[in-house]
Amino acid sequence: MGSGMPSPHTIARHRGRQEAAQQLAVLREKWPIAFPVKSHEIRPLAVGAVGEIAAGMNWTIPYALGVLAPWKLAPVYCRAILYHDLRIALDGTPAEPVDAKAKESATKRLAHLAARNAAKKAAAPTKPKPAPPTDRVRAGLRRSA
Repeated sequence: MGSGMPSPHTIARHRGRQEAAQQLAVLREKWPIAFPVKSHEIRPLAVGAVGEIAAGMNWTIPYALGVLAPWKLAPVYCRAILYHDLRIALDGTPAEPVDAKAKESATKRLAHLAARNAAKKAAAPTKPKPAPPTDRVRAGLRRSA
């Protein structure tokens, strides 16, 4: 692929990311336990969930990966990886254990997000305090009263 054109896999994955918010609503309707609204109910998904989702939704694997990327990269999902030792299948049944590599990735992601937020905060311009009125302004205010 020396032409500089993205592969069909890349295109599908990118489209999935772009459509993730609307598709999450569809996933929540079909698998409410796997995609809960309440953050404290979120659990790590089974490793094979992407294939099941692609098959169940008639999506390609790359598209399903794109749709799931924002969900899995969200801080709340990363915390679920750290706090829970078992992954769940789409129906909520226990699946395989969360491995050390996944916990390490979640820790790194949360650290990256924290650092990015701290940098944004540090770079944000602070709102200047209004200058106190000068004696001349105060005198003018007293005269006009």
